Amino acid sequence: MGSLRETAESVSRWFEKHRRNLPWRKTSDPYAIWVSEVMLQQTQVSTVIPYYERFLTRFPNVKALAESPEEKVLAHWAGLGYYSRAKNLRRGAQFLLENHQGRFPRSRDEILKVPGIGPYTAGAVLSIAFDLKEPLVDGNVERVFSRYFALELPIDSPQAKRFFWEKADALVQQCTSARIFNQGLMELGSLICTKSSPQCGRCPLISSCAAHKKKLVDQLPFKKNKTQYKELHQLKLLFEKSGKIWLRKNTEKEWWSGLWDFPTTPLKNPRKWISEVEGQAKAVGAISWRELSHQKHTVTHHRLQIIPVHLKVKKAPSKGGKWVPVKEIPALPVSALVKKIMLQDF
Repeated sequence: MGSLRETAESVSRWFEKHRRNLPWRKTSDPYAIWVSEVMLQQTQVSTVIPYYERFLTRFPNVKALAESPEEKVLAHWAGLGYYSRAKNLRRGAQFLLENHQGRFPRSRDEILKVPGIGPYTAGAVLSIAFDLKEPLVDGNVERVFSRYFALELPIDSPQAKRFFWEKADALVQQCTSARIFNQGLMELGSLICTKSSPQCGRCPLISSCAAHKKKLVDQLPFKKNKTQYKELHQLKLLFEKSGKIWLRKNTEKEWWSGLWDFPTTPLKNPRKWISEVEGQAKAVGAISWRELSHQKHTVTHHRLQIIPVHLKVKKAPSKGGKWVPVKEIPALPVSALVKKIMLQDF
């Protein structure tokens, strides 16, 4: 294994030669970098790019984001998922405007006080925007370190987490540019040291990679706690009256809180869903109903089996909602699932 300085410089040289041309790499604006890092959490790069560009056009700086209504922010986030990220961005912008005149603090302790900014995002903004020698660890970095150091510990264990951060800090102190090195680490995990089929022959660290020497690349990393998914069956009820659909806003305790959604009800017996729909139709005096395309959706450790049903009615089915013309629904802050149902069936 090479020295820390040699490792850091190898990663940096590789990144400068092979870096992807991504929009957030054309700026040192901490706000734009912050937005990109939050969007990239649990979302693929190709998906993020158009959202990032539209979001910055609508909310070009901290002040614009802080002073915008939450519903407008959610509408520009709709489709990216994990909507708490958008809410935290707005809260963070408000905090920066109120406490730092809209500017980003340049110390880890201070930036960690901003709502929604955790250790990883703090390291990303400080190193990429200001070139400060601050460490960062994301899923890509964990995978690279797990293999490079042949760490035979579950990556979701406290010991492994401490190890990753210690190594990230030690390496970033040895690099010439934290901006280049930290991005290089993440890029290496994204393009070369991938979860499946890692491209070891193209890796700048192959000669000093412990997992490669020990033939452990395919076994590392591994988790102690495999994610367990719970399966749920639901009805999504699309009540229509004169070309308008009845929508309600999800509460803070529901998935997609703050977003507009169709009334949803759990299916007690998925095999007898027709009888449950007939009961719903009778309760609201529906003129007619029809089954729409079934959907599958994963959200926070749950696999949802969705049966959307279109019901024509003469009056609102409940209180606390509103009628929305079909063509206007995609412009509202709604989940990707709602858009998918509307796209396939209307």
